[in-house]
Amino acid sequence: MSKFTSFLIGAVAGAAAGFVAGSLLVDDDQLDDVKKKIQDNDKLQDLKKKYDNGTEIVKNQLASFPKNVEDDSELKDFDDIVIDDSKENNVSSDDNAEETVDDLNKAEKDDDTSSMPE
Repeated sequence: MSKFTSFLIGAVAGAAAGFVAGSLLVDDDQLDDVKKKIQDNDKLQDLKKKYDNGTEIVKNQLASFPKNVEDDSELKDFDDIVIDDSKENNVSSDDNAEETVDDLNKAEKDDDTSSMPE
């Protein structure tokens, strides 16, 4: 843990020292000169346009994905859930087996009618 802490403190101190040294050593005139060169460079402007177009395309594609469903009413609807409690009941007995099959058939009929267009 001490090695990681030392590394982290060194990284933060190094980044701060680099930032301070860079801001003190570089004149504002030099920064303005570099900005002008970047703005006058046609290749860099083309790259910037391509980057902007690419990010716009990606944004449009991400917007076309379906949104997360915030409505959890389907999770609260327990009518469609069939709970298998066959460990408690003897499925092999005739009465219980018929009840189970009837319950399953009713559940399937409900599902079939709800998915059919009218």
